[in-house]
Amino acid sequence: MDFTGKTVVVTGSSDGIGRAAASAWAAARAEVVMVGRNEAKTAAAARAIMSATGNGQVHWAIADLSRRDATLELARQLAARHPRIHVLANNAGALFLEREDTGDGVERTFALNHLAYMTLSLALLPNLAAAAIPGAPARIVNVSSRAHRRASVDPSDWQLRQGYRGWRAYANSKLFNLWFTRTLAARVDAARLVVHAMHPGVVRSRFATNNGAMGRMQRQIMNLVSVSPEQGADTLLWLSHAAEAAASSGDYWVTRQRLSISRLARRDDLAAQLWTDSLPLTGLSPDLVRAHLAQLAPAAPSSA
Repeated sequence: MDFTGKTVVVTGSSDGIGRAAASAWAAARAEVVMVGRNEAKTAAAARAIMSATGNGQVHWAIADLSRRDATLELARQLAARHPRIHVLANNAGALFLEREDTGDGVERTFALNHLAYMTLSLALLPNLAAAAIPGAPARIVNVSSRAHRRASVDPSDWQLRQGYRGWRAYANSKLFNLWFTRTLAARVDAARLVVHAMHPGVVRSRFATNNGAMGRMQRQIMNLVSVSPEQGADTLLWLSHAAEAAASSGDYWVTRQRLSISRLARRDDLAAQLWTDSLPLTGLSPDLVRAHLAQLAPAAPSSA
């Protein structure tokens, strides 16, 4: 894996598979932008990776991706500082056992695990388009989960204002990652931008420990059967460069294998409704999104 001259942006990278992936990309000589919420922790992780790899092109950016203004500002900064982005890895996510709304009035799981993926991806499409060259498309990798199979959605209540349960909200958000992946992949030219989703496995990390004693207990149990962050990051890294992964777009991958998704995840009508309902919540104007998508629109079939 050689990423010399390439730029990679990875969210949720101060810990877990995000940090493991950032370290591997840095070792492969990429310019890496590590996005995290905690400045001290993210900066320390970036400095440690620079020291370990000898790569001085490891940067960090701080944003609470559950907040609309912070996500838009991050996108603005990334677009200005990195004209070409070869890989965007949407990895940041969390589980919230108790329902809470952000300052924007959006349920936090929906905001962080779904809207942030959508906002960053759509805002950075011109930068991804600029990085694509013939035979080497740019790539978006969305970290989803096999938890999508346990999703239970109500299209009139995406944010579970009724019947909220933390694990239900999390499972739904992982389904939303698949829907977004498939919808975006269908709207762009796969020769220039490949979009995939993946399940990293149950990874040893601090995931869910934000939920007090109950979350920490659940984390301890999960860690008994968890894989290492490096193992969890393997498919993410592979999707970011493998030729096989560029032969298709919009797929779901586990341990470097393309897997089928749930019947609900194949509901393209619901995926389209989620896209329509979510777009106003990103803060991106419809005209801007249309213009960005137009830069990567699939070529019209030639007439015989």
